[in-house]
Amino acid sequence: MDTSNMSYDHRLTSERNHISIIENYCHSSSAISNSHNSFVLIPSHSDNNSNLMNSGISHPTSFSQQPISDSYEHFLTKSIKNCPKNLYEGQKPQNHQLSFSTSLGLTNSIEGISSKEPPMFFLLTDSHGKYFPPVLQATSYRIIVKPISGLQWINHYDKNLCTRSLLLSSSISSILSSCVGVLFLIGPNSIRNTSAPRIIEQLEDIIDLVRFNYDHLQSKADISITSVFPCHKTSKLFPSISSLSSNVNNYNILLEDLSIRKDFSMLHLPITVEHLNN
Repeated sequence: MDTSNMSYDHRLTSERNHISIIENYCHSSSAISNSHNSFVLIPSHSDNNSNLMNSGISHPTSFSQQPISDSYEHFLTKSIKNCPKNLYEGQKPQNHQLSFSTSLGLTNSIEGISSKEPPMFFLLTDSHGKYFPPVLQATSYRIIVKPISGLQWINHYDKNLCTRSLLLSSSISSILSSCVGVLFLIGPNSIRNTSAPRIIEQLEDIIDLVRFNYDHLQSKADISITSVFPCHKTSKLFPSISSLSSNVNNYNILLEDLSIRKDFSMLHLPITVEHLNN
């Protein structure tokens, strides 16, 4: 049996599922940008719980399969119950076909964008998004993807791996100025080397920084942060899997609290240890 092909196929399927999650994020974010409801994702189609899981939908019936704390689980359940019904009843978006673009001339195309073009979102991610295409194009939106291996919320030694510093850089500032929303898929590199309470302090500062510098990114749906998924790569600060897992769970709980207090959206990625091992 060729295990290398199985590993590749598993990774490819996982990446497609993650792209589906980002797709749903952008469609839902546009739909609720003027509402006060908790952020949720909508499926393009959902016939059963398996489809919901594969498309990254947070749903009460699938929580038993997720390695998250009870408090975080309760938060996601409440988000589903409080959202508008048409966001989770399986309605298929009209003309909502996703296509990929490999164009690397992002800055110039952004600066020359016309009002007739679909709204743009910016995805800033660590290496877990490195297999995403640089541009995800759909009829109703466009997603600019910027993956940076080793990216942390705060890095005092390398500003190129520091989210706070990058948000003030000219290259990313030009993108954010033209986007209607930003999604951060960041966390594992920070969670291995910093305690959860300290990371939350850093995040609070970063949220304030974004809103101070970008007047159009003020509402709940404009800024979204993903939860941190399981990590078994131990560190000096967290030398055991149990201590690291505890920090991950604590971070997700505190991130939930911060999202309510600072009024931004929280996005759950249903990534398991099995995904990471493959």
